[in-house]
Amino acid sequence: MRDFSYASARSGSLLAGIGIALVVETVALHLWLYARHPLLAWGLTAASVGTLAWLVADYVAMGRGAVRVDADAVRMVIGRRVDATVERQSIESVVRPGWKDIPESGTPAAADYLNLTKPAEPNVLVTLVAPKRVRLPGGISRRVRRLGLHLDEPDGFVAALGEATPP
Repeated sequence: MRDFSYASARSGSLLAGIGIALVVETVALHLWLYARHPLLAWGLTAASVGTLAWLVADYVAMGRGAVRVDADAVRMVIGRRVDATVERQSIESVVRPGWKDIPESGTPAAADYLNLTKPAEPNVLVTLVAPKRVRLPGGISRRVRRLGLHLDEPDGFVAALGEATPP
């Protein structure tokens, strides 16, 4: 069993920027709506506070989390965003991707691809033998065949998964 962290995939400046924009928008909309629809104003404020709390919790979890490689499976819990377990025998390949290996978002080539550590650029690409359902926030799930990860030790991860896969 070996853990591979992904703390370098998080962005404090992005969190701060989104947080500031969220607070400014929430205050402005709350003040504007309060005179007309006070219940709606408070509902919007509560949703914004919840969103901000989720973003901070995800940032903290990204700093503490790790992808775990076991003898028979790879457990990918990425912050509060993704929770997936992939059996080692269902992994076709694990490589350090070049710029041509990562599909451009919104293109047909990206239909089966998911960057688990977005917005960080992936430094590991895991290709599965067959598509697998991955659970995302909000109860959403998506079938993917290629998973992008930005890990702190990408070469160690590729080497760990390059070892013999159990039958």
